[in-house]
Order: sequence, then C-alpha cells, then structure tokens
Amino acid sequence: MMMSGLFIAGAADQMARSNRAQSAGERASRTAAEVRSKNEALQCDVEKLFMITEALWSLLKLEHGYADEDLGRMIQDIDLRDGKLDGKVAKQPNPSCPECDRTLMGKHPVCLYCGTSVALDPFER
Repeated sequence: MMMSGLFIAGAADQMARSNRAQSAGERASRTAAEVRSKNEALQCDVEKLFMITEALWSLLKLEHGYADEDLGRMIQDIDLRDGKLDGKVAKQPNPSCPECDRTLMGKHPVCLYCGTSVALDPFER
C-alpha cells in the first residue's frame, strides 16, 4: 500500500511537471508568434519609409536639380558627425533645459524640473 502511494505521488508530480512544461512551451510559442508579427510590421514600416524617402529624393532631384552625388555627400557628412564612418547616426547627448539648465529626460516636451516647455528636435533619436 505504501509503495502504491509513493508511485501515485510520483506520477502526480511527473504529470504536474509535464503540465508546467507544456504551459511554458505554449507561452514561448505565443511569444515567438508575437515577435514574428511585430517583426513583419517593422519590415512593412521600413519598406514604406524607403518608398517615401525615394519619392522625396526623386522630387528634390526633379524640382531642384540635386544629383545623387549631393545626397551621397550629405549622408557621409551626417555619418561622420561622430568622427566614424560606420553607417550610423551619432547619438547626441540629452539637451539641457533653456530655463534651469538641467538635463532633459527622454523625449518629454516639458522640463520635469521647472516645467518649461521645450521644443524638441524632430530628428532626435
């Protein structure tokens, strides 16, 4: 009798572990599906931005006579702002509040310290 009780307890423990593992697997599968979905959405956004950028560049060439070399030089100038030609935009330090001179936190349009409204750079990353 004692032996069968231990067997039942062991089987129940094994079943509980199996259920937890299955639940963890299902959660991981859902998370992976969410990540894939977000990745697909980001890829669509990148494609749209690429198309918009190409259209804007075509308009600038057509209306203002810019050449592809002009764009290439400007891209290189922007890339070299941090002294490295690495295909990345240099990360700028957080700006200071024009009123209290404290460092602005994040992308808040208002200084968290003194309440001054701050115009943020639209190209800030």
